[in-house]
Amino acid sequence: MNAISTAAATLAGKEVFKKVVVGIYEYCLNEAGHTLKQWSTERQIETLFRKISQVRKVKTIWQVDKSVDLLAFYCDSHVLLGKKRKRIAQLDDFGLNDNIVIQGIAGQGKSIFLRYLCANELWRGQYIPLFLELRRINHDASLKDRIENAFHSLGLSVDQTLFNALASSGKVLLLLDAFDEVPDELKSQVLTDIEDLASRHEHLRIIVTSRPNHNIQTSNHFTVVTLDNLQGTEYAQVINKLAVRQAWAQELIEHVEKRASHIKELLCTPLMVTLLVLSYKSYQKLPAKLSDFYDSLFQTLLQRHDGTKPGFTRQRGCSLDDNEYRLVFEVLCILAKKKSQKGLSSRIIYDLSKDALSQCGYKSNPGKYVDDIVRITCLIVRDGEEYRFIHKTVQEYHTASYIQKKPDKWASNFYGRVFKKNVFREWQQELEFLSEIDSYRYNRYFYFPAILDLLQIVDNDFENDMQSVPLEYIYSLFDNLTVGCDKAHLNRLRFFWSPRKANILRTHLLNNLMNHAVMGSHLMAKDFLELTVLYPDLIVPKPKDIEIMPESADMTYISVGKALRKGGVPYLYKEAQRECDKLVERARSIRMILGKEENVSILEGLV
Repeated sequence: MNAISTAAATLAGKEVFKKVVVGIYEYCLNEAGHTLKQWSTERQIETLFRKISQVRKVKTIWQVDKSVDLLAFYCDSHVLLGKKRKRIAQLDDFGLNDNIVIQGIAGQGKSIFLRYLCANELWRGQYIPLFLELRRINHDASLKDRIENAFHSLGLSVDQTLFNALASSGKVLLLLDAFDEVPDELKSQVLTDIEDLASRHEHLRIIVTSRPNHNIQTSNHFTVVTLDNLQGTEYAQVINKLAVRQAWAQELIEHVEKRASHIKELLCTPLMVTLLVLSYKSYQKLPAKLSDFYDSLFQTLLQRHDGTKPGFTRQRGCSLDDNEYRLVFEVLCILAKKKSQKGLSSRIIYDLSKDALSQCGYKSNPGKYVDDIVRITCLIVRDGEEYRFIHKTVQEYHTASYIQKKPDKWASNFYGRVFKKNVFREWQQELEFLSEIDSYRYNRYFYFPAILDLLQIVDNDFENDMQSVPLEYIYSLFDNLTVGCDKAHLNRLRFFWSPRKANILRTHLLNNLMNHAVMGSHLMAKDFLELTVLYPDLIVPKPKDIEIMPESADMTYISVGKALRKGGVPYLYKEAQRECDKLVERARSIRMILGKEENVSILEGLV
C-alpha cells in the first residue's frame, strides 16, 4: 500500500471509527451508566484512533534502526480452514463466529499478521481492537492487569463494571499475541484467564496467536486455524517489498528460479525470505538449507553497515574480532534461555554479557559489548526499559550453535537430559536446528533413542530384521488416548493424552503419528459417535487431566484404544501401522548411518 492509498484509508477509517466509538458510548450509557467522557469528544476519538494505529509501527530484522509502518512491507497472509486455503485481510474473511487461535511455526509472521488485522479492523470501524503482547505477562502483571493498562494507555480508566459493559457491547476485539511466549509456569493460569473472559463475555471476540502444540489449542472456546506457508511464487512478493531497487529484486528472483530452485522449499515463511535477502545482499550467494540462513546472519549484520562504505570501518566498543563477538553472543543466548524471560532488564543483560565474556576468557567491558550488539547487529533491540532478541529464532539458533561446538561428552549429556527430563518442549526449536548442524550426535543421542522408546523396541530387534510393529503394540499406543466429540461440531475432533504430564517428547512423537494417521483415515467426530451406538462401553469419563478445560454440554469422550480393539475404526489402524512402519524404517536408516560413521576412520591411509 503506497503513501497516498494509506492516507486515504486512514481518513476513511477515522470516519467509520467515530461511529463505533459513539455506538459503544451509547451502549455503555444505557447498560452501565458510564458516560465514557474520556472518549466522547471528536478530538479524543481522533487521539484514540491515532494511538491504536501505533500498532502498525514495528522493528524487524530487515529494518532495525527505527520503527517502520508494517504496511510498507506486509504481504497477504493465508490460513488453512480444513483443506481450504483462504486469504485473510479482516476478521470477516475467516467466516467464523468463534474465537480463534491462529497457530503457526517460527517465522511465519504471526505477530505481524495480528497487528495487520488490528489495523484493518480499526479502519473498518466494526470494533475497537485491543492488541496485547502476552510475553509481557509475568508474576507481577496478570492478563487482567495488562488489559486494564492497555485501556489506560488509550485514555480510559476501566473498572470491572465498565469492562463488563465494553465486553458485552460486541464492539471490542481482543488480539492476544504469542501465547507460546507466556512463561511456562504461568501458561495454565493465563489459559484459565482467557477462557474465563470467553465464557463470561460471549460477545467479546478474541483472537490468539501461538506456535503449535500448546494448551490453548485444546480449549473448547476456540477454533484453531493454521497460518499457511508461502506457496508458489509468493516469496517473490516479499522480495519485491523488501528490495529498494526492483531491478535488484528481479535479479534475485531469477537467480532462485533458474539456478537455485532447490532452495525454494526453504522460502516458506516471510522470515526465511528476509534472511535470504540479507544474505544475498552481503554475499551474492544463496544458502542451501535452513541453518545456513542463520549461520551467516551474525556476520552479515555485524558488517552490513560497513560493507557498502569502502574504506570505512565502524568503531566498536570492544577489541574483539568477528568470531569472538559471535562466540560471546552464543554464550549470552544460552545464558538468557536459563532466565526464562522474554524481556531482559538493563541489569540482567549487563550481567549476562559479563558472564558470557568471562566464560569465553575475554576481558572486554560488558556494557560496551551489549551496546555493540544492539547498535551494530541489532540482533538484540532495546524496547523501552527492556532488551529483547529481534526474533525468538535468533536466540534459538545461536543457542544450538553453542551446543554444536561443545565436546562429545557434554553434548551426549545434554541430549540425554532433554530426552529423560521431560523438557523437550522448551528445547524444540533448538533441536530442529541441531538436527541439521549437529546431525550425527542429534541422531545418536536423541532421535534414535526416542524412536526406540516410542515403539518399545531395542537395538537388537534390527538384527532380527524387524519390518513392522506388532498389532498389539499399535493398539497399546492408543490406550491412553481419549477423543472428545462435540455433537454441535461433528467435523471436529479433540484428542487428549492421559496422563497429561506424561513424557512430553513421547507425547509429541505420538501426536505427530496420531495426526498423520487421523488425517490419512479422514475420520471425524460423527464416525466415533456412531460407534458408541453399537458399543456404549467405548464412552469414558472426562479425563481428569483436563479439568481446566470448560466442558461442552454436548461433549462425549471415547477411548480410542477400545475403539481400535473393537475393529470399529480400521482405517485409523491401517494409517497408524503405516506411520509406525515409517518410524521403524527411519530408525533403521539412522542406525546404518551411525554404524558407517563410527567404523570409518579418516586417518586410514594418512598416518
